[in-house]
Amino acid sequence: MSRRSIRVPVRRAQSLAYVGVAGLAWLAGLLAWQLPGADRLERDLTLPWLFASRGARPAPPEALIVSIDSASASRLGLPSRFADWPRTIYADLIRRTAAAGAGVIAIDVFFARARLGAGDAGLADAIAEAGNVVLFGRMRREVQGIPAAGGDGQVLVDRLYRPYRRFADSAAAVAPFVLPKAPARVDRVWLYHPAAPTLATLPAAALRVQVPGTVCPPPPAATALQRAACDLAAGEPERLLNFYGPPHAVRVLSAADVLRGTVPDLRGQAVFIGHIEKYFPAQIDSFPTVVGRSDGLDLSGVEIAATAYLNLLRREFLVMPPVSALAVCLALSALALAGLFLALSVVPALVLAAALVGGTYLAVLLAFSRWNMWLPLVPWLAQIAGALVAAIALRARASGRERAQMVAAFRPYLPAHVVQAVVRDAQGVSATNRPRTIRAVCLVSDAAGYAALGERLPARQLHDLANRYFATLLEPIQAQRGIVTDIVGDSALALWPVAQVGLGARHRACRAAVDIQAALAKFQLPGGGHLPTRIGLHVGELVLGPVGAGGHFEYRAIGDVVNTASRIEALNKQLGTQILASAQVVAGLSGIEFRAVGRFVLAGKTQALDLYELTGAAPRAATWPLFEEALAACAAGDARAAQGAFRAVLAADPHDGVAAFYLTALGRGDMLREDGAMVTVKT
Repeated sequence: MSRRSIRVPVRRAQSLAYVGVAGLAWLAGLLAWQLPGADRLERDLTLPWLFASRGARPAPPEALIVSIDSASASRLGLPSRFADWPRTIYADLIRRTAAAGAGVIAIDVFFARARLGAGDAGLADAIAEAGNVVLFGRMRREVQGIPAAGGDGQVLVDRLYRPYRRFADSAAAVAPFVLPKAPARVDRVWLYHPAAPTLATLPAAALRVQVPGTVCPPPPAATALQRAACDLAAGEPERLLNFYGPPHAVRVLSAADVLRGTVPDLRGQAVFIGHIEKYFPAQIDSFPTVVGRSDGLDLSGVEIAATAYLNLLRREFLVMPPVSALAVCLALSALALAGLFLALSVVPALVLAAALVGGTYLAVLLAFSRWNMWLPLVPWLAQIAGALVAAIALRARASGRERAQMVAAFRPYLPAHVVQAVVRDAQGVSATNRPRTIRAVCLVSDAAGYAALGERLPARQLHDLANRYFATLLEPIQAQRGIVTDIVGDSALALWPVAQVGLGARHRACRAAVDIQAALAKFQLPGGGHLPTRIGLHVGELVLGPVGAGGHFEYRAIGDVVNTASRIEALNKQLGTQILASAQVVAGLSGIEFRAVGRFVLAGKTQALDLYELTGAAPRAATWPLFEEALAACAAGDARAAQGAFRAVLAADPHDGVAAFYLTALGRGDMLREDGAMVTVKT
């Protein structure tokens, strides 16, 4: 099979995974955006958070509120019920604000009927003299029967109830102000009443009074009022309110200050007159909003009207992106998220997801604060979560496939049980046939006298003996999760991949070496006798992979650590030992008995190694302290003291081959000093 034919399915699988993750992320975003209740989640969570994070902003100076409040009633000696205030008060407020140059005066008070006295005439005259007063009119919904439809036929009719005729005829406009609630909180405002598309509401009527007969589209030199009037005529009748802050964010003058103090310059400004209090629960005319105060004080109707007027004048209503644009953005972000998460492992993907969540919050807040754009937050968060979960799930599934591919890749080189060990234990070994560099403990074994057996045993009998021998040898290695990578003649090579400090892998390798000797002690040769086996252990970096050419490959470990372990194994023959290990293998181990046997420059090497003899978990031999004294004397260069100590060791234990080796070497005088550390013997 060619490389091209292999790559095509891989690329197809990667493309399918990419499309699948992107599609799931896009679907998650769409569902979080369009499912029933999703918009309410945005209103209840995202919108309050956006206003709170942005904080209060200075309200534009083009509008102010004259408050009809309890403090003014007390200062002016008026009734506490605002409905009982004499109409001369309103007439005086109109005259004083008009004299200060007010561009329009909108009164959020319903004057339903005439009253006795001269107050009505004075108010009507003040309205007429100002010429720019907008009066509040009430909308009422009535049920009317339809005779032709039978007894149950009916229709709902919204009717505008104008104020007292004398006032209405004098006013520049009469406008209702009914607020849409979504579902119980005011977030939007109608500029035209939905039941009467040509009927402007109070804030829109106030603007129209200021800009009669506007030409649209506005000329380049048009004023803000003219541009706002064209926007009013061409824009949506329902808008999202952009509140400037909590109650009293729009400038407020009390009625008492206007009537008894100096009225500021109001030229060109819109003046809204209505009920507004400083504290809860004195505020009667109030509406829940996202900027209500924690003490319970909400915005009054006249504050909302003034806010809507300023939003219209400054063109600062909140806007939402078009549905089509948002759908495209969700698709693009889904593609980007799929590429990012599929390229990362689990931990970096989680870190990236957290960073993306924070970045999304900042981006949504920036759009809200700078461009008055209300971007939905939940769909983007749902996309991030969907893409992350899908990518992790695909990675877990791919890991299972890679595990199967590893088994298939290693099966031509290793038995099935060894393949499973590689898949389970090998750290960083790829599921392909490419070699990988790993760090591992190497165990090299060699049977003494095997060649002589081959001379005297028939081939079939030698084959059966080899199978029994390796079955005994490999069982402890497999029990300790070792990987047998090479068997040549009577020698075997096993590996334990090392992760981090590798204490567990090194302990298992040493345990396997000790158990091998225990198992082989019971192994019987034909005609009696045993097959002594020497073992060498070393740890280091190696390359693990197929070696060969053409149609023949073998899975092998290549590296200096393998050669060094083989040299250590060979040194057993000279020292009369069975298991030798380097200091790097036994460092920090417990539960395994071992003793230092000195520093040696192995055959073909230039660097000396500290070597140890492993004896299993048996108690320390009584001669070991004396042996350590002999090694110390060698290190100090005191050959006579060392010889005496080694003789004492042999007197106590005639089978100590290491002591015998040192006595022979000292007798020949071929002990060498290297690195000023220990006496070394070149093998």
